[in-house]
Amino acid sequence: MSASIKRPANSVEENPIKLSTFKANEHSLNKFKEWITENSFNLSPKVNVGNEGSCAQYGAVALEDIEEGECLFQIPRSCLLMPQTSTISQQIQNDIDSLKSSSGWVPLLLALMYEYNNPQSKWRPYLDLVPDFKQLDLPMFWTETERKSLLKSTGVIEAVDKDLKNISTEFNDIVLPFVKKHSDLFGECSLSLEFYKQMVAFVMAYSFTEPPDDEFDDSPPPMMVPMADILNHVAKNNAQLSFETDALKMVATKTIKKGEEIYNTYGQLANWQLLQMYGFAEQFPNNHYDTVDIPISVVLEAAKELPINNEALLKDKTNFLIDMELMIRDGSFVVGVSGVLTEDEMYQVIRVLLMNEKEYKEHKEKDGWSEDEEEEEEESLEFVLEAIEKLPEKWKKFLCSCAKKTQNLYQTTLEEEKSQLLKAQTLSSRQLYSMYTTQGQKQILQQIVQATS
Repeated sequence: MSASIKRPANSVEENPIKLSTFKANEHSLNKFKEWITENSFNLSPKVNVGNEGSCAQYGAVALEDIEEGECLFQIPRSCLLMPQTSTISQQIQNDIDSLKSSSGWVPLLLALMYEYNNPQSKWRPYLDLVPDFKQLDLPMFWTETERKSLLKSTGVIEAVDKDLKNISTEFNDIVLPFVKKHSDLFGECSLSLEFYKQMVAFVMAYSFTEPPDDEFDDSPPPMMVPMADILNHVAKNNAQLSFETDALKMVATKTIKKGEEIYNTYGQLANWQLLQMYGFAEQFPNNHYDTVDIPISVVLEAAKELPINNEALLKDKTNFLIDMELMIRDGSFVVGVSGVLTEDEMYQVIRVLLMNEKEYKEHKEKDGWSEDEEEEEEESLEFVLEAIEKLPEKWKKFLCSCAKKTQNLYQTTLEEEKSQLLKAQTLSSRQLYSMYTTQGQKQILQQIVQATS
């Protein structure tokens, strides 16, 4: 879930809202700068870290033109905050077998809980600069009523519910026994589920994960990376973290002009994922990684309206598609700004749903395999936006129906939302980022509607 810096800029082109995600404390900032100097972070003289020129409370700005490939700063591996470098590394290692969890985050969270409450921590200057948790406004801290009213059909509600359930289970079953066993190391606050949730949110929103050595390896657990997490984020970033043997290096990925803010990014994540994990979203069309889900339930609802599908036939087709592992009943198809991302799966499902009874019977008898020239020709059909308008008419009509039905799942229409966003200054950050999320999804669906109409 975690990858890189998680603090937002709404847009490079616009005047983004200022978010006080870091304590506005000049003394703490100066102490942190002294700390990174003492620990050989090698901050480039071309880079200024602070409030001036930043879209948020803190950020990094170019003092001079920076060329592509220049190293902006480095983070020695000894300064990474992770279980192996923590003061309580030995205690964690001794109990490592009992600290296994589905998230894989427990060792880091325990290390962070200890260091965060340790006045003498090696990372004190860094931890004194990290966010006030009252301002780390992930949806997990919203009320259930707020989530339901602002985030209906975005995918965030389901993801947050799952997170909260896992956090509670992980804390009660794994973390709390460790904390009680080592009560001499942990303060009273470490017995609180709410404090643990804050630590999870901190890791979720500010940690990095190193790429695995091999594509078949499991993703390594996250770690806290001082300095790198001060950079703000946009999808169209101009810097990126490079993981090297002795240090991690922040490198310019393009020319950065004097006065421009330096932005990091952390992967191809949609707005709903950004909001769930990091507490922000980018306004359409700035996040070119944005997506929307078309639920299987909506696809089946559209198929039910087709004259060729009586109730018994549609039920049989549904079971067949599930048995063939082409879809799952509570699943969805993912659509991005350039078209359907789960293209192969959607093709197979729509092809079956659009078959008449005779065609379906023959298809089923062959277990979904066919060498008919007509079907071979259909297999070349594409669902990228530029090609959708070239689909057969019945395919376009069906896809359009699916997109429109998905649009109807939201609380408001795209037009109503655009009108509300004109008054953005009157909206809370929760309202604004929720609208950015729903607006992006509705825009993508509207593109499908326009391409198929």
